[in-house]
Order: sequence, then C-alpha cells, then structure tokens
Amino acid sequence: MSAPAPQRLAPWRVGLWIVLLLAAFGAVQYLRYGAWLYLGGAFAVIVLCAGGVLRQAWARQPLRLALLLVALWALASGGLMLAQWGQFDQARARALAQPQLAAPLLAMLEQIRRTWLLGLAFKALLLPLALWLAWRLGRPAVAAQFRARR
Repeated sequence: MSAPAPQRLAPWRVGLWIVLLLAAFGAVQYLRYGAWLYLGGAFAVIVLCAGGVLRQAWARQPLRLALLLVALWALASGGLMLAQWGQFDQARARALAQPQLAAPLLAMLEQIRRTWLLGLAFKALLLPLALWLAWRLGRPAVAAQFRARR
C-alpha cells in the first residue's frame, strides 16, 4: 500500500483563500452595520470558496460566476469610492472652520479616511484576483483537480 502523492501548492487555491478571508472580513463589517444583503452575498462567496479550496466539483462553476460578480462589484463600488476622493478635503476644511470642534472632527475624519482607503485597497486587490481566479477555474488543468461527491 503506497502513500498518496503529496499535493503541490496550487496558486489558485491560495487565491481562493485570500478571497475567502476578504469575504469573511467583509461579512463582519456588513454584520456590524446591518447590511444584510451584502452579508448574504459574502456568506455565499465564503461557502463557494470553501468548496473550491476543498476541490468540490459542485462549487467550481458557481464559484466562477460568483467571482465575476465580485469583480464587477469591486469595480463599480471602487469607482464610486474614487468619485468621492475630494470629499475628505472638503470635510477637513469645514472641520477647521469650527475651531471648537476641529480636533474631534479631524480625528473622526482621519479614522473614516483610513477605513475608506483600506476598503479601496481591498477592492483594488480583489478585482484582478477575482478575474484571474474565474479564468483559472475554467482551465482544463484546474477543472481536472475537482472531484464529484461520492
């Protein structure tokens, strides 16, 4: 009886883990702010990514579609976020115009700006990764690694 051959590191599986972790982070944020529709979407992505990491055949095609939708969402929402780029400077100017409130307002604006930049960075990472994964999961060499349920 021979030992099973060791599995090689597959970059697409690492990519799925990254998407899974980003979706889990998003789910925590959506839960915190009561964004139930987004929470449901994040949960679906988590389940599909878990199925993909485990190389379950049922997950491959729905995961490809979900990744394309995630890429579209990252592009659209990231674009909307970029359109708001100048609003931080305007809010900062308004805060400075109120000397008695400037310090707490500036601290709050800085925290919001950091959160906004983090979200934008995650979307910038997610967009090409999701597109690459959707393409990669359609390749015959990767499709052959998935197994049907017994």
